[in-house]
Amino acid sequence: MNPSQRIEFSKTWLAQDVFPLWNEKGIDRKGGGFVESLTFEGEPMDLPRRAMVQSRQIYSFLTGMRMNVISKDIASFAVTQGVNYMVDKFSAPSGAFIYSVNPDGSAKVLNPDLYTQAFALFGLAQAYSLDPKPEYKARAKELVKYLYRERSVKAGGFTELDEKGGVSYKSNPHMHMFESAIAWMQIDKDQEWWKLGDELAHLALTKFIDPQTGVLGEYFDENWNHLRENGRFIYEPGHQFEWSWLFSLYQDLTGKDCKAARHNLFLLAEKHGTNPTRKIAYDEMWSDFTPKTLSSRFWPQCERIKAAVRLGKEVPASEKAAYHQGADDGMDTLFKFFTTPKKGMWYDQLSAQDTFSGNSSKSSSLYHIINALEEYVNLRN
Repeated sequence: MNPSQRIEFSKTWLAQDVFPLWNEKGIDRKGGGFVESLTFEGEPMDLPRRAMVQSRQIYSFLTGMRMNVISKDIASFAVTQGVNYMVDKFSAPSGAFIYSVNPDGSAKVLNPDLYTQAFALFGLAQAYSLDPKPEYKARAKELVKYLYRERSVKAGGFTELDEKGGVSYKSNPHMHMFESAIAWMQIDKDQEWWKLGDELAHLALTKFIDPQTGVLGEYFDENWNHLRENGRFIYEPGHQFEWSWLFSLYQDLTGKDCKAARHNLFLLAEKHGTNPTRKIAYDEMWSDFTPKTLSSRFWPQCERIKAAVRLGKEVPASEKAAYHQGADDGMDTLFKFFTTPKKGMWYDQLSAQDTFSGNSSKSSSLYHIINALEEYVNLRN
């Protein structure tokens, strides 16, 4: 395929296969909210629903509207019922959001993990961008107040919590918190969002990125030192791509120059975290640039695509080929994940032997997919 053919395929697949299915089967019109997964027969699965799924599907339907692959009426209904369900069913007295509820709406996992808080903040921003109700912003500010009050780390950032009350320190939820701050910065001038965005950008640039290797690690101690095993730490190419893309949005908003850092993250991930023969981005790497896993989930391919097309706009013509190649290879590989028994669905992981397995698609995946497709459609040409 050439870029024009990939663009046309993407729009047709979303308009004819994805949204008709996920609008009909992926929304619980009786109980509210978005379902967790669909079987490969296209039927909802009786599974607990994560707060993160509500937020991500709010974004997906809004993006579908922006891309003109669904109507505003469909998107508005999906967003409104989704945000109301998220706030009603997942809110905790502290101001946090709980991890999951049962299909009947009763609480399932009460843990207010940081990843969930990041996406709740993101979902509220998306809903506010469509319909700027004061209560959406007030709920978002209540969440941020909770984070600073109960989850602050002395060295910056916030704690991660597990179901047993254990505390850990991870870059990934901060990346999504950065994404959420940026989403609010794009639509609202309140300085609270800009303060949060600046703090998270500083944390990533000064702590998460290792000065020796230039790569951005995943796991840390309370002082944001990389957790190492035999002198090495884990990083994920997909997250490198994602951070580089977010820093591009951040610079557009703030004017703060982080071009060198984001292009370095992108180029290191391209050079060491992909396989040009298989055209895949790896799931996990060691900081000595050897793969930790040879499998590839769908989402690192998505992050590679959107980083490549956005950062590729910033480089001289003589350097564009590498960025175009990354985006095109990412799209060609991503399309393979769509070859499910029923159209409009996706596999989750490609094995080291380049085979797929599974019998269902997670609702949460569409957020990654449609974000990549929108960026490719808008920017590749």
